[in-house]
Amino acid sequence: MKNMKKIISVTLAGIMLMPLAGCARRKIEAVSKKDFKNAVEEVFDDDDYGTIGDSVFVIDDHYAVNFTQFDDEDDARDTWEEALDNFDDMMDDNDFDGRTVRVDRDEYGYILFDGECDDSSFMGNRSYLYGGIFYVEDEYIAVVTDKDKDANRDNVDTILSALGFPHP
Repeated sequence: MKNMKKIISVTLAGIMLMPLAGCARRKIEAVSKKDFKNAVEEVFDDDDYGTIGDSVFVIDDHYAVNFTQFDDEDDARDTWEEALDNFDDMMDDNDFDGRTVRVDRDEYGYILFDGECDDSSFMGNRSYLYGGIFYVEDEYIAVVTDKDKDANRDNVDTILSALGFPHP
């Protein structure tokens, strides 16, 4: 009987820890400009995105999709830190209502979000945000929609999955 209680206790403790395993922060890896273009082409046509130098961006009113590869890792980190500051300000001001994940490591970082936004300084003047901002090595990447529609969220998830990045 005592052994059965121990087995049940250990099993229940393990079950209680399972949801926490899903919250583990996932490391992201750098992607190439070509891989980013291929991921974008799974959702958008050739004429829906543009390239300038080492940047790829989507030209659409309801998406903020951008890949920028900097010449220097410090420049990418500076851009990331500016995005983090804006995000933290928004959260401190309680201008976001929804789910977020914030990961900031020396070699990579990301912010995932899904919810209502009342802060025009974060991601422009968008009242709803779904997607993420990513920093890794010398790259800064944003894949976000401002439409709370399944098709828009699915498009963001498709791109992020193709890149191997986490999504909200």
